[in-house]
Amino acid sequence: MNNSLQKKLATGLLVRLISAFIIIWILVNSSVSYLTYDYVYTRLAHDTETILAVVTNKNNTSGEINTSSGIYQQPFSGHYFEVIQNDKQLRSRSLWDQTLSYPKAFPAIENRFKGIGPMKQPLLLLASKYTHKGKSITIIVAEDISSVETAMSNFNKKFTLAVVIILIIIIFLQIKSLQKSLKPLTTLQKDLVSLETGKISSLKTNVPAELAPLVKEINHLHQALAAKISQHRNALSDLAHALKKPLTVLQQLSQDKNLDNLPAVKTVLIKQTKNTQQLTQRILNKARLAGSLESGSRFNFDSDINELIDTLNSMHHSKEINVAITMEQQIQFLFDREDMLELLGNILDNAFKWGKNTVAINISHSKALKIIIEDDGVGIPLEKVNTIAKRGVRLDESVEGHGLGLGIVNDIIDHYNGSISYGLSENFGGLKVIIELPAR
Repeated sequence: MNNSLQKKLATGLLVRLISAFIIIWILVNSSVSYLTYDYVYTRLAHDTETILAVVTNKNNTSGEINTSSGIYQQPFSGHYFEVIQNDKQLRSRSLWDQTLSYPKAFPAIENRFKGIGPMKQPLLLLASKYTHKGKSITIIVAEDISSVETAMSNFNKKFTLAVVIILIIIIFLQIKSLQKSLKPLTTLQKDLVSLETGKISSLKTNVPAELAPLVKEINHLHQALAAKISQHRNALSDLAHALKKPLTVLQQLSQDKNLDNLPAVKTVLIKQTKNTQQLTQRILNKARLAGSLESGSRFNFDSDINELIDTLNSMHHSKEINVAITMEQQIQFLFDREDMLELLGNILDNAFKWGKNTVAINISHSKALKIIIEDDGVGIPLEKVNTIAKRGVRLDESVEGHGLGLGIVNDIIDHYNGSISYGLSENFGGLKVIIELPAR
């Protein structure tokens, strides 16, 4: 799920800008249309009054309507009128032998509507009702609005184009402004990575006022955490080192010949001394893991793997082990170098010990880092798979070791919230170890 702050702000800004410009576009176009049509209706109202004056003139006994405007005399000029009086219908000469198309019933004294002219052109019509000396007079005046609608259509196209261009420019400028405003967050993110990898000891404080409290608290938290880890690590180390001297004495005592007469006591003493040594080693390893946050050395999968293989080849020079490495490119996971060397070193050391000729390493990554190590050794019985990782357990006492390696591996896996599983290799027949570590 993407929770990008920049994406949310940009999306919200885009929606608001588009909505605002659509509203402005609708308001402007509707206002232009309303004002234009209202202006035409105003002229029609003036012509209606002129026609009414002619109709009601007592000196007009011919029954003809002659206005001062010659446009109503020109055939199909686009300006027309009809007068209905005493069931008589008089038309302007501009209509020639045509009639206007309009509703025959008018609900109001003054009615505005659109119609179609004699030349199939769009008209605006104004129908007005009057009463003169007890007689009803209806005057319908119309005007061709073809040119008006063409002009409004051209205006709409130009205005729409201008609105779209202005909108694109504003969106572009706002996105640039947003990116510039959020740049301190990107810088802070990079500084956090540098802080995690040990390249810097604290975050830079020259940040915007809104981020200053956050940076201050992170620096304070990092310093407090580092101090506590250091204290914890030193305390465990001091305890472990303090135990070394009495352990050495106990180890020497367990070899005393005077204990040959007390075999049971000697056996218990040797066993407990060994257990205490293992416990001390475990404490030292945990102390180092606890302090891994302060480490500035990160494991490089491209170079450190090969160095580790070279070291193991030197340690097991009596064998000719062919190591096949399959590794995806651009592995950017951040792991402490000492932790990974300890983890892979113990697993690969067992593979070199048990393997006959071949050890295979496969490293891949997606949401988690996945490492598969296989060998062509004798493998392990299925019933012993669940016990292989227990501290001090050794499946074959003939092979040199104290049984702590895989236990230490478990400590590292737990520290990184990962998982490890053991099984039989389908490809080589030996042990198969699968390690998964979440992204860091």
